[in-house]
Amino acid sequence: MVNGPGPFTRDDVHVECVVLGCRSPVPPGRLELVREIEREVPWAPVIFVTDSAPDIARWLGESGVSDIVWFEDVRTELRPRIEVLCRTAVLFGLAQEIQGSTLSPALRAALAHSLRAATDRPVRNVTELADVFRRSPVTLSQAFRRSRPGEATLGGFLGALVILRAHQLRTAGLRWEIVSQRLGFTRPTLHLKSKKWPGLTLKQLARTPRQQLIAKFVADHMQPLLNGGTR
Repeated sequence: MVNGPGPFTRDDVHVECVVLGCRSPVPPGRLELVREIEREVPWAPVIFVTDSAPDIARWLGESGVSDIVWFEDVRTELRPRIEVLCRTAVLFGLAQEIQGSTLSPALRAALAHSLRAATDRPVRNVTELADVFRRSPVTLSQAFRRSRPGEATLGGFLGALVILRAHQLRTAGLRWEIVSQRLGFTRPTLHLKSKKWPGLTLKQLARTPRQQLIAKFVADHMQPLLNGGTR
């Protein structure tokens, strides 16, 4: 739990969630602290723990706070909120970035959907994604290729999202066999997907810090889309 400024270094890739505690009334400097945390560890959701007050709701969203927990509910609410945000916050944020991009409307909708789905049960392949929007898999794949010149494919994007979810489940303590059952892929298939992206065996993948893997996903898949998106 953070109670003051300066708790992070730029080399710290092990922070998954920040809990900021402050009694009401909230001092003006706390808002700047939240913004500083957001700059230092943009991948980490921020949970604000404080006293119930009518004006606290404005902190959600506009201040960079991902969720609010009252002090009186900390024992029962804090851990479940942390678990949910660690699983969903980054991918939901990336989905919002996609929706605000200059990609074609159909591709924006498809990619945003796949990012949100990857917080629970990732889209299995391009055909499944196309079925959701009643579009041709070829049409979606071509739209992706127009926005991502080179060898990148929509199938590769979806495969990377499968690996992100598999990694999250494995680091949460599940065995690879259980992870496979949850995602509907065999362990050898997950191994092959991991070798394609990020280029690691499952054993190596399990040892990779979450933030490092997310940073690679953003660099390899998100930034080229957001920087080169075309209408």
